[in-house]
Amino acid sequence: MNETILFGNYAGNPIEWLILKQDGNRKLLFSRHVLDAKRFFPDCIYIGWEKSNIREWLHHDFMDTAFTPEEQSRILETPLETPPIHGYKSYGATDTLDKIFLLSTDEIDQYLPEPESRFAQAEPHAIQMSADLRDFCELLPFYQGVKSCWWWLRDGGNEPCCKSIIWSDGTIATEYHFVNYERGIRPAVWIKA
Repeated sequence: MNETILFGNYAGNPIEWLILKQDGNRKLLFSRHVLDAKRFFPDCIYIGWEKSNIREWLHHDFMDTAFTPEEQSRILETPLETPPIHGYKSYGATDTLDKIFLLSTDEIDQYLPEPESRFAQAEPHAIQMSADLRDFCELLPFYQGVKSCWWWLRDGGNEPCCKSIIWSDGTIATEYHFVNYERGIRPAVWIKA
């Protein structure tokens, strides 16, 4: 089990983060819970992470709402690569510099290798704001005893307008999760320790 830390506040609640890595005076934080739900993009077309609505929302609305100016000054800009996922020839994304981001399938495998370590419940705000989350996190528990939500990764999927997600059982799903579906959001950030 990863150590946790409180940093920022969203929808009236402190944000609890898992510390995935400490590297000198930097820490990689990953939200313990699904904080909200969004579409990756409103239309079912190929869209890379660099042009996604989620990336735009994280860098503006979420950043400005969740973190004070002092907290924002601790968030580090991070170079990200989003290559095509294993087994598919295309559907990667242009490299980016991001202060806040979604994890990739490679990062999931590195930091959360066991499916059980990927389970995440949704914050009440996220459930209230999204019929999709309400259906997939509360009303349709596919795995008995597991109350876990589906949430986006930044990687592509098996089709041009699909992206990868984490299923309720903690496995990575790369097929048929279209960018215009609402799925949960678990942001990640590197901060100055």
